[in-house]
Amino acid sequence: MTFHIGCDAIWCRAFSLSLEGEALNWFNSLLVNSVENFKSLGEMFKKQFAACSAEDITVVDLMNLRQGNLKTFMDRYQKTIRRVKGLSLELALQYLMPALRSVLFKDSICRNPPQTMEELRQRAVNEARVENMKQHYRKEMQEVRVDKSEGKRIERQGNRQNGQKGRDGPKGPRFQQYTSLNTPRTRILQEALSAQIMQTPLRRPTPPGADLTKQCLYHQNSRHDTEECVTLRDKIEELIRAGRLQRYN
Repeated sequence: MTFHIGCDAIWCRAFSLSLEGEALNWFNSLLVNSVENFKSLGEMFKKQFAACSAEDITVVDLMNLRQGNLKTFMDRYQKTIRRVKGLSLELALQYLMPALRSVLFKDSICRNPPQTMEELRQRAVNEARVENMKQHYRKEMQEVRVDKSEGKRIERQGNRQNGQKGRDGPKGPRFQQYTSLNTPRTRILQEALSAQIMQTPLRRPTPPGADLTKQCLYHQNSRHDTEECVTLRDKIEELIRAGRLQRYN
């Protein structure tokens, strides 16, 4: 917008520099040559924001404020204190302290109180920047920990599948006595799988040097014969004792 040339133009321009938010948007929306002088600008401003100025703002409103995001909180706090009449910087800080959640920022203000509201604002901006950096760093570290944990899980799973970890070594019998079977274990395995009484374990890779003439249908490798499989023998005995394969004894 433009003004009639004169000293009032300087005052009007200076006045605009003190505005922000809704008030600044209103100022920038004024039509060209719609302001005759600084006095008329003041009247227009009062008329526009009469409802806002009529609203009572007291220290109670300050006491009810609580910090969430530091930058958002400080913006709201400073807008509020500007509308409390006769509020000194000392009182503003006094009401600010209980509302602050940031211990480090609160300690900084106690040790070195700001001399002006602008100094307080700038320190809050700097503290908010540090706070955001810390939050971003914590988020990155959390993602790294999740990635490492997932990587280790996949590695363990791969090791088990490759026989590097969790490999079946020579096992002794789990039970002191085993039920005499009336059917070969190979057939029991096939029928138990078909009836979904038993689930096939993860396929085990054939270890180096294994006898390739032997085939284990349970482990799906060439480590030993199905009838010789200790794990399968234990599994069948476990199911018989649970009453699920009794017709084979």
